[in-house]
Amino acid sequence: MRNLYLRDRATDSGATVIHDQNGRQCYLLTGKWGLRHDALSLYTMSGELLAEVRQLSLGIMPKFALYQNHQRVGTVGKSLGFFKEIVYIQGISWLIVGNGINNHYRFLQGHRLVATMAPVNKTGFNITELAVHDEADEPLAILVATILNHWSHNGDKLPLVNRLRQHFGRKASEASPCDFTFDKFISKMHSLDPRHH
Repeated sequence: MRNLYLRDRATDSGATVIHDQNGRQCYLLTGKWGLRHDALSLYTMSGELLAEVRQLSLGIMPKFALYQNHQRVGTVGKSLGFFKEIVYIQGISWLIVGNGINNHYRFLQGHRLVATMAPVNKTGFNITELAVHDEADEPLAILVATILNHWSHNGDKLPLVNRLRQHFGRKASEASPCDFTFDKFISKMHSLDPRHH
């Protein structure tokens, strides 16, 4: 296992060098987000393409495709979590569990812990520490961590209900003939959450 350190790409639009815990340069991440078909590419320091993530859709529930060795290996989409983020990556069967507000995550594949992710403050920059247990998983783990960082720095820290409110507005629920509002739904969800008892 080794720790890798990723700069926050919300403040770094150029190429990003990913270092290990000893300060060695391990990978180079290039590309951009924002539009459909935008991509980020991960290279070795000698210029070999290892993996890519491509944006498939936009909106409040964006989807991304993961590529390794020029083959599509997985698809990841924004989760519907209210109290915890749970993201399932089809194709590689990774389950990402964590908290989108504090950006702490665990990457699991069955009972195997693939990686953990947490923010750290190094030299005044927003840095993500990614601890990956198997070096073969590092390229995809880096790209998944980049997606999670992207969500956390683009208004996605808000709970899903607030994002839906912003997207559709309150009038849609108020005009509905049924007696449903987002506020009532969230109150009900909070009443079911054992932490509130």
